[in-house]
Amino acid sequence: MEKPEVVEVLDRSTSLFERHCDVIGDDWPTAMKLRMEVQTSLDVNPRFLCSQCFTPVYLVSRHDAKKLFFRHTLEDGRCAAVTRGQLSQDEINARKYNGVKESWLHIEMKRWIVDCLRADGRFTDIVVEGRWTGEFTGAWRKPDVRAVFNGIPIAFEVQLSTTYLNVIAQRREFYRQEGGLLFWVFSQFSMDARRLTQDDVFYNNNRNAFVITSETRDASVRQQRFMLECVWAEPTGEDGVEALQRETVSFDSLTLDQATQRAYHFDFDGKRNQLIREAWRRSVIRRGALRERFESFYTAYVPRREFDEATWHALRRDIVAERIEFPNHPGNLPTTLLKALYSAKYGRVFGWSYPQFIQVAHHIVPGDRGHLHYFRKALMAYDRAELIRREDQSGKWAAKVVEYKAAIREGDPAYAPNTEHDDLVGLLFPEVMAVTL
Repeated sequence: MEKPEVVEVLDRSTSLFERHCDVIGDDWPTAMKLRMEVQTSLDVNPRFLCSQCFTPVYLVSRHDAKKLFFRHTLEDGRCAAVTRGQLSQDEINARKYNGVKESWLHIEMKRWIVDCLRADGRFTDIVVEGRWTGEFTGAWRKPDVRAVFNGIPIAFEVQLSTTYLNVIAQRREFYRQEGGLLFWVFSQFSMDARRLTQDDVFYNNNRNAFVITSETRDASVRQQRFMLECVWAEPTGEDGVEALQRETVSFDSLTLDQATQRAYHFDFDGKRNQLIREAWRRSVIRRGALRERFESFYTAYVPRREFDEATWHALRRDIVAERIEFPNHPGNLPTTLLKALYSAKYGRVFGWSYPQFIQVAHHIVPGDRGHLHYFRKALMAYDRAELIRREDQSGKWAAKVVEYKAAIREGDPAYAPNTEHDDLVGLLFPEVMAVTL
């Protein structure tokens, strides 16, 4: 949200002050999960505090747009940022939530749920509006309907327009601690425009939502099996999502995950992780083949400075496709860096007429100190320390090591790492980039 009252918060998980826009980000699904996380911990160990008055804050949204902002849990006049009216959010929520509890639709949906449960003989201990008291804490909730399915106590709650995040978060945590499962049902779920409260449930329920109507009630009674309409999303890759799917499914076919308080027909997170793993495996194979092609080309090119135009352009095209900056001509490659890294990889001099590997090291310092960090990593990645020690008969390299390490510690700009070739080195020498100095 532009120009919010709370523009900066203290993140207690990092002890850093962060701008509201950096915390919220621009990815709506991720923001919905953060909203739930913040609300769940709000009463016990709030993560974010207002940077001005250190009052706990939580995420809310304007009704007319998907724009999140932070709001104080308490507005007592001590902070320059005014985010709320005189009524507490709990008071506002309680009035609206209790009011809708008596609506015709809410009452009708409770009847439909009970009809479905009674039609399916696998549900036992069906109770309407009964108090569920915590075994150890003494806290209690009164779910719309509760029942036991395959040994799991299920709390069914009808989610209408005024169910707020703090209600959702508090109830999820209560039932999780009590070994039960909170199961939200909707009267409708739009494929296009949805309310924020629906997104709070949807994105935190593995992108599955469940709808009960008179039609699904009738189907449940006919089939003697609890049937619901499920709306879910399917991923197309790491970030892509297909249009929402809709299908009538049976409750017994759902995955019930009490630990995470999720019930779902389609495993969105599991499928997305599978797609990410498959994409990663394809990337590893593709980049490995590309790495071999470049090495074959470059080791032939360096001695003679001759190359086949078609081979070079095909190689360049495929490397650029990996979103790596790459020159139009091989003569514009970082020659010194590549020769040094291939020398370290092979354990012998490559591209120079030096008789010993140690002279490659002396070439880097002082000749190419900006790339010293790459070379040091390569020595570690390819285990060339013993080779260096064996060839350093004069001890000059050992003295240089002492000198450049001191210079690096003191922040000497001459040794500032030049990282412009990180992507290229990552492609050609992934084992080098994996080393931490």
